[in-house]
Amino acid sequence: MDSTPQYSGKPTLYLDQNILDLFVKNSVGSLGRELMDKFQIVYSDETLKEIRRSSGYEIDFLNVLKDLDSYHLKIVVEQPGFIVTDKATITSRDVFEAFEEHCSNDNEYGNIENSMSQWLFKFSGGRSGDSISDIHEEQLAAFTQLMDGMLENADELPVEMRTQIKEYSELMKEQYESTLHELENTMSRDIPDTKEWNGIKSYRESVGIGPKELNNIEPPKVIEKIWNAFKVKLPKNDHINSLEDFFQTRINPIYPDRPYHLHQKVTGMYNMLNTLGYFPDSKVHKEKRFIAAMSDNSHASMASFCNLLLSRDESFVKKVRAVYEYLGVQTEVRLVTVSNA
Repeated sequence: MDSTPQYSGKPTLYLDQNILDLFVKNSVGSLGRELMDKFQIVYSDETLKEIRRSSGYEIDFLNVLKDLDSYHLKIVVEQPGFIVTDKATITSRDVFEAFEEHCSNDNEYGNIENSMSQWLFKFSGGRSGDSISDIHEEQLAAFTQLMDGMLENADELPVEMRTQIKEYSELMKEQYESTLHELENTMSRDIPDTKEWNGIKSYRESVGIGPKELNNIEPPKVIEKIWNAFKVKLPKNDHINSLEDFFQTRINPIYPDRPYHLHQKVTGMYNMLNTLGYFPDSKVHKEKRFIAAMSDNSHASMASFCNLLLSRDESFVKKVRAVYEYLGVQTEVRLVTVSNA
């Protein structure tokens, strides 16, 4: 039975990074105090990750979170196996301590997280000159390093538990290598040379639909309207016969035998909208822009646990609203506009 107490405080508010940036530049002020009165403001590990990249402004951002009496929002991950759940916790804690802990964990796990995103970066037109095979070798090396680290950390555990962890580690490595191999074989059949491949560009050209067509779509039911535009353009042998197939909302695309939670579907669908060209992030073939787009995706996912999401990015808001509406996410999404900001 789950012993975690149910949250019963004020409605929760997730602030996009551009709102925090506004507070850094202009102080928390009356807007911040008004938000604090009505809501419990929360931040995620993605917030901390963006703060770490702010280079020179880390303390300013952390002080804003502290002044807003922000709580730390984290998805519950079951051990062993890093199994992501559909639950999240919010914790009142010192934000500077949370940031220090995040930086420590990022140093330990950042390598595997970065390697996992490289395939998507390649698909977005990045990593020109590197093949899919090159990227998969990096990913396997990073995953092996992570599993080996788990075994090292288990040195002080009882022998029986160490044996279980070792067996689990070997099984995970085999499954991961098999998944990469299968993906590489599938892609090699369709793409003779992956070194200069740009998946987003190739896809949009093949169907003849992109931002010009999609950005004219108005709510409600944006996702359904996008599917109606694409379904007549898809090849007949594509094995995509429904909106659920098209947006891959049925099955966990990475671990088909695990549940596919709502916040994970938000991630997948938001990324799909970027790929298709619905108010997409620009220049994602450049690493800095790709990282920013990935952060937006994570914020959209984390905010699905909250009552309200605020952002100053209109394209982000349009994508999030479209995804939330289709998935039935109850989070309200508001666009903040500031005069003379």
